[in-house]
Amino acid sequence: FQLGDGLWVRLVDVGAALSARGYASSDEICLEVADAFMPANAGRWRVGPGGPERTDDTPELRLDVTGLGSVYLGGFRFVDLVRASRAEELVPGAADRGDALFRTSALPWCAEIF
Repeated sequence: FQLGDGLWVRLVDVGAALSARGYASSDEICLEVADAFMPANAGRWRVGPGGPERTDDTPELRLDVTGLGSVYLGGFRFVDLVRASRAEELVPGAADRGDALFRTSALPWCAEIF
């Protein structure tokens, strides 16, 4: 058995992508997203069951847009990214709260390599 990448997600409009997604808890989290390629994506986003909004609030998790893309579809968790040094938990417990918010029962699946 061999496991390999089959689907990569690159969020080109963080606000629109986060608005199009559902959330699994009533909690909110403030993410600080970095994006060197598309600076319009960079910034702080308060994400909750009502969707995302830009904010100047103190961030609880800091990550690159590539990390957010891996969490977006539910294939990885924020705690995975923190352990791999691909995200920084700025407030204790924020990764667990983010995982509860972004939880999904359907894992991403790509039957074709393209």
